[in-house]
Amino acid sequence: MSDRAPLPASPNAVLHTILNRASVRRWEDRDVPDDVLETIVRAGRQAPFTGQSYSVVVTRDKAKREELSRIFGRMCLAAPVFMLICCDFRKLEKFIAAKGRTNRMEDLGLLLFSTQDAAYFGENMVLAAESLGLGTVFLGSAPFVADRLVPMFNLPPRVFPLVGLLLGYRAESPAPRPRVPLKFVLHWDQYHDLSDGDVEETLSVMDAGLIREGYYQKLNAKIALTDGTDDKVTLDEYGWGEHVSRKYSQWRRVVSDNLAKQGIIVK
Repeated sequence: MSDRAPLPASPNAVLHTILNRASVRRWEDRDVPDDVLETIVRAGRQAPFTGQSYSVVVTRDKAKREELSRIFGRMCLAAPVFMLICCDFRKLEKFIAAKGRTNRMEDLGLLLFSTQDAAYFGENMVLAAESLGLGTVFLGSAPFVADRLVPMFNLPPRVFPLVGLLLGYRAESPAPRPRVPLKFVLHWDQYHDLSDGDVEETLSVMDAGLIREGYYQKLNAKIALTDGTDDKVTLDEYGWGEHVSRKYSQWRRVVSDNLAKQGIIVK
């Protein structure tokens, strides 16, 4: 089936939830009960894991969400719940010590395992929330602002914020947004490198949908150029390709410093 083919009339409920998921940025003004949040976290725990080296801090606190809005934007006040998903070396190392041993894995290897654990946990929670009628959006810049999140949530050494997650009852139901075409993601038997034509095709697919929707325009999410060149790209021309190229070519060396502050050394 083509990745652009319509879904079957009566799709599997799990696949329907996954294939129709889209990030939400508007929520109803009502709380999410504790039992619903606990169910979502239980679903997160059922993801496949290596060392269970993750934790999540959940807050509804208005003052904290005010402070978070100054870090991540006003969405943190619109959503009733903020979750901070963390890589948790501290907990894993306590389990190891309980057996009379010391962790000897290099921190880079431990970070890769812990990131896997926390990412699986987070995605399971998102899908569980979607299935219960809630809307979510990940806040991926958490590692870059770890120095502000650590004191806010009293994170001890060897615990590191990986990603934020906003959650609440949705006040919008956006359609799924474009993805890199399946033929450039799915490789049979061996990796097939993208040609220049493949790259152009992918960018045209990604850009067309988001520019047509006015996605970045609505969010006012255009990243300013910092290299001194004139910015000739208008918001109505600004698409996914321009956004990611600006983001990844201009980010500073911040994460390694923040990791070191939490006692995690990546050489």
